[in-house]
Amino acid sequence: MHVGVFGAGAIGCFMGIRLSAAGTKVTLLGRSRLLERADDISAVPLSGEPIRPAPDVVVTADPAELASVDVCLVCVKSQHTEQAATTLAEVLSPDCVVVSMQNGLTNPRTLRKTLGDRVAAGMVSYNVFIDDDACYRQATSGPLVADAGTGKVAAAVAELAAAFSKAGETLELHADMESVAAGKLLLNLNNGICAATGLTIAESLASRDARWCFAACMREGVSVLGVTGPKPATVIKIPPSVIWRVLALPNFVVTRVAKKLVDVDPQARSSTLQDVLAGRPTEIDELNGAIVSLAEEAGLTAPANATVTRLVHGLHGREPPPFVTPRGLRTAIGQALAG
Repeated sequence: MHVGVFGAGAIGCFMGIRLSAAGTKVTLLGRSRLLERADDISAVPLSGEPIRPAPDVVVTADPAELASVDVCLVCVKSQHTEQAATTLAEVLSPDCVVVSMQNGLTNPRTLRKTLGDRVAAGMVSYNVFIDDDACYRQATSGPLVADAGTGKVAAAVAELAAAFSKAGETLELHADMESVAAGKLLLNLNNGICAATGLTIAESLASRDARWCFAACMREGVSVLGVTGPKPATVIKIPPSVIWRVLALPNFVVTRVAKKLVDVDPQARSSTLQDVLAGRPTEIDELNGAIVSLAEEAGLTAPANATVTRLVHGLHGREPPPFVTPRGLRTAIGQALAG
């Protein structure tokens, strides 16, 4: 199997490096920064052991290099999905299966509009960040998930799962990826909390005010999805409807529960905060903003998520970003809920 990665940022490079090191042929398509550091890249899983790609890994900025891949993992941010689909339609072979390893609910649908039914939905539930040594470090635990599919898609994702297994990763195959994506979306609502406050993931979980904000957004998301669907699946052992209640408990309780649910590197930043700090546009509209959009379509409101979305939009292009304190965010959300 030859695997391509379109949008080889933190997540894409981490997966690609692991597959390459385990013997899978891999082509990474990324930005100029990746090409400049191509000889030094490595992946560091939670075990802490650095993993380097095989010598035959291809690192490129030319989409034409993906012409021979059997499976293409799409890892671009949501705002670039439509353009990615157009580019891939021009270069991929007709038999290539595409797997959307992206946040949000709509990216597989967007890809299918151009690429057809060879697109499978997928999900990466863990966080990865890049350090100064060109290491792509896994920062939180969680599974990889993809649509079990049918026909050639089923065969391709099964072979991909076997390749990941050889690399020490588990790719779970599910028949109802829409529910899995909805469950992941609810967990990803903390991305907006971290981006608005500038907190790392660990800091956000340690702050009772930030957790209150996360709980308010999750509670709202559970309520909206209960009306609009799809029904959120359980992604990290505890149902979303329980998680938002746990978040409101005292610190010592949450700390114990969180350690059982997920390992968090103290340096781990949400992908949305990473974009804010890098001065890039975020995909907040596909995260907290998605709950707002779903609510509006159903004639509902989502003031907590609307507040977070508005504040993150206000950070775009500003240096340094004018983060709010966790207490300030809690106050703003409280006022929106009361209003």
